[in-house]
Amino acid sequence: MRFLISIAVWVGFVGGLFLYTGWRDAKVVNSTEVKTAAAAPREYAIEITPTFSLEEDPFALRTDSGSEAPLELRLNGRLLPVPVEDVRRGRPLKIEGIEGVVVGGNEIHIKASPPTGESDLDNCVRLRLFEEGVA
Repeated sequence: MRFLISIAVWVGFVGGLFLYTGWRDAKVVNSTEVKTAAAAPREYAIEITPTFSLEEDPFALRTDSGSEAPLELRLNGRLLPVPVEDVRRGRPLKIEGIEGVVVGGNEIHIKASPPTGESDLDNCVRLRLFEEGVA
């Protein structure tokens, strides 16, 4: 008798939970309207000034397609071309003609690889965004 009661309680509990989650998920709207941001009509430039020199990441996965760049700059998920050979410690590098800036929020992602010998130092990257030549 105890076994049948435990099965009935288990079925009641799991069945109730199943009904509740089905009822709750039925209220969720499956499709959402995607808003596209309008492109900014002006001309933009980005200036990068690192406080460290660059070297290849010693922990990066090596593939046949070549080595990964020690500095990667992305604007709203899109990779921007950076002339890595021109990046020097303390010297600003200005990248002109940036495309992909939108009206509203923009996400800028910088991935850099400082030398492993300088791992005990604090490193940073100064980034300036220019609009029509004005910071």
